[in-house]
Amino acid sequence: MTEATAGIAPVIKAARVESLDVLRGIAVFGILMMNITAFGLLFQAYGNPTVDGGAEGINLTVYKIINVGFEGTMRGIFSLLFGAGIVLLTRRMEQAGAGIMAAEIHFRRMLWMMLFGVIHWTLMLWTGEILFAYSLCGLVLFSFRKLAPRSLLTIGGALLLMAMAMFYGGYHSLVETRDKAVAAQAATAAGTTLTADQNKAIEAWKKAEGAWRATPENAAEQRAWHSGSYGQAVAGQLPGSFEFQWVGLPIFFFFDMVPFMLIGMALLKLGVLGGERSLRFYLGMMVAGYAIGIPLGLYEMNIIVSSGFDLIAAKRADTTYELSRFAMVVGHLGLFLTMIRAGLFKALQRGLAAVGTMALTNYLMQTIICTWLFYGFGPGLGLYGQLERHELYYVVGAIWLAELAWSVVWLRHFRFGSFEWLWRSLTYWQRQPLRL
Repeated sequence: MTEATAGIAPVIKAARVESLDVLRGIAVFGILMMNITAFGLLFQAYGNPTVDGGAEGINLTVYKIINVGFEGTMRGIFSLLFGAGIVLLTRRMEQAGAGIMAAEIHFRRMLWMMLFGVIHWTLMLWTGEILFAYSLCGLVLFSFRKLAPRSLLTIGGALLLMAMAMFYGGYHSLVETRDKAVAAQAATAAGTTLTADQNKAIEAWKKAEGAWRATPENAAEQRAWHSGSYGQAVAGQLPGSFEFQWVGLPIFFFFDMVPFMLIGMALLKLGVLGGERSLRFYLGMMVAGYAIGIPLGLYEMNIIVSSGFDLIAAKRADTTYELSRFAMVVGHLGLFLTMIRAGLFKALQRGLAAVGTMALTNYLMQTIICTWLFYGFGPGLGLYGQLERHELYYVVGAIWLAELAWSVVWLRHFRFGSFEWLWRSLTYWQRQPLRL
């Protein structure tokens, strides 16, 4: 390997930033903790426990804990790390003299990730797939990688404020739609012929309600494609996945993921994500984040639960969602980096670092395992809709233990996870060595 090309090889184990791998491992586990309800229950149950899986007793308690403590935060941490990873990869290559090849490698990585994402939500059946959206973000963020931390934080903060404004506007827009729909339905009952706008309001309200509270027809459709053949599963989930990935995400990713990625770039440059700041700094992050995030999350949860899980109430709670989510991300980061900085639970940290090193493999394996568990085709167990909400977290715990064990064992013999190896080989147009 020549000096000019040395910077475009995949990063070796010795050059990895261990704190980032630990955080990435935690985020991968946390993402499964959030996604499991969409794997095992009707998709509307993700936000509305009255739809499926139980909404009383321990099931309601689990719903509250997960949503106050972790909703959006694991995605937020993963987004921070994704932004940091862009800076690390391109900086390493540019410092080694890779020149224009740094850009070429970056864009190849993102385009292959995009293809993996499309396969993930079409053929691997995961409707909540995020690789596709992350690849789009990565294509945009390359141009921001050299900005100063202050600029990155300013832009990221401004986008988060815009996201809050969008949630606020969405809430008031939905209230208006509901009022128009109720008035139109009253006019229909009185025998009045409806205008095009009135019919449109009724349809818009039905669609919003259907996304929050499954109709019997929609619930039957979801159960049917989970219990049918593989072809039925692909065809059944495809329209919803397509709409989510191509209609909802382009706006969503810009205001939900990109701000955190920009902030992640800044935090890496400031030495925060690398564990380079003082223990007191990380403790301060934890206290400040939780002092804002937990009370605000409880306030939002109270709005939803006290309303009987009303859609309008849920949208009202969303108006402060980005603020509470950001605060909880700061709190979680402070807690995890305190653990890393203080050297606590070293054995667990090594296991989590192994999981994070194999983040792509473990993320996709979660889908493969859950497809086997919850779909009925082939050797599938067909457990979809059979477990209560709290029981799904026994599944989560079992998968966590399995991924911890196999990640540690695998990396004793191999350089990368299997999907990481494939991604690197495709990115560099050369088969990478896999065995140590």
